[in-house]
Amino acid sequence: MTNTILVTGGTGNIGRHLVELLRAAGADHRVLARRGAALLPPGTDVVPGDLTDPASLGPALAGVDRVFLLWPFLRADGIEGVVKALVDAGVRSVVHVSALHVTDDDRRAAGVWGEVEQAIVDAGLGHTFLRASGFATNTLAWAAAIRGGATVRIPYPLARRSLIHEADIAEVAAAALTGDHDGRSYVLTGPAAISQADQLAAIGAAVGRSVPFAEQPPEEARAQMLTWGEPAFVDHALGYWASLVDQPEPVTDTVEEILGRPARGFRRWADDHVDDFRPLPGREVADRYVQAFRDGRMDRALRLTAPDLVRVAPLEDAAERTGLDEIMAHSEQLTADLQIHGVTADGPFVEPGGRRFGVRFAFDETHRPTGRRRTTTKFSLYSVHDGAIVREEVYYLDR
Repeated sequence: MTNTILVTGGTGNIGRHLVELLRAAGADHRVLARRGAALLPPGTDVVPGDLTDPASLGPALAGVDRVFLLWPFLRADGIEGVVKALVDAGVRSVVHVSALHVTDDDRRAAGVWGEVEQAIVDAGLGHTFLRASGFATNTLAWAAAIRGGATVRIPYPLARRSLIHEADIAEVAAAALTGDHDGRSYVLTGPAAISQADQLAAIGAAVGRSVPFAEQPPEEARAQMLTWGEPAFVDHALGYWASLVDQPEPVTDTVEEILGRPARGFRRWADDHVDDFRPLPGREVADRYVQAFRDGRMDRALRLTAPDLVRVAPLEDAAERTGLDEIMAHSEQLTADLQIHGVTADGPFVEPGGRRFGVRFAFDETHRPTGRRRTTTKFSLYSVHDGAIVREEVYYLDR
């Protein structure tokens, strides 16, 4: 058995920070990815697999000692199969991101997060449970309205939450994965419980202008939430938010105990994410986009794109692809047989006014089936509207 760590959710908000920390620490690790390998720095060991298909996890788990498990679903269906795959592969310990309200006394009563915890315990796996308060990144749901100057509609604006920065969760997870924290359950929160109204004020302070908001009737919020969540989950969430008006979420100093420094506050989070909430001039979009590629930070590049981004690449196929999900799925298909060693970006070449810019990319890659190493060069022409990239036209120069 090696000391290899498998990271699930490696392309998400917490996972990207965790992968960087493990790389910096020299910890042997790999990332499980159904898709989205392009979101990770070049050279990251990415192994395909899907938590909804435990049989697909075998190659990713080979030789793995510890697993960082971020369960991304609103139900625990299928967790038993995943846990069995971990046990069968000889995994020794799991670090799982759980939820604030889970307790050892009655885990299953806490819903999906408690059910996942119980499955891990029942399997006899070593474990560290990170019982986190609400993620500060959930407030990115307001980003489109704030960028557009619209009024943000929220239920229970005085509900107070001890939101936690995703980087703090990642740092605690890295400590648990590389240290001796087995058998521990940590309640992780931000340094203060602040209302949704004050969260919007903090974002406004970071952006440099006030953010208007209006109280949303609970029934209107419920109708919106039912478009993505089941009724039981939605009703529980709304009831929980209502309770936080008079009984705010607790605050702990666990992050400081483990890391030796206080948890990051919400204003710090807003400063770190200011570009998500303010439209950037076209020139700045271009500069930041190219720098993100040079730094190997596709996550930062994608934050500069519109959700309904259109991509056109005539030499790939005749189709226009719309939306990041469709574009990323197509990218994964194109690069399935490629190992990308690095990317260089020349530019940006910005037209007067900043409404369009171009970038020349060179990909150092190996075609796995043949073992042939080559350089593929392309020129991408981007269109910018309201501070976001809305269109990419791709022209291959050497393929």
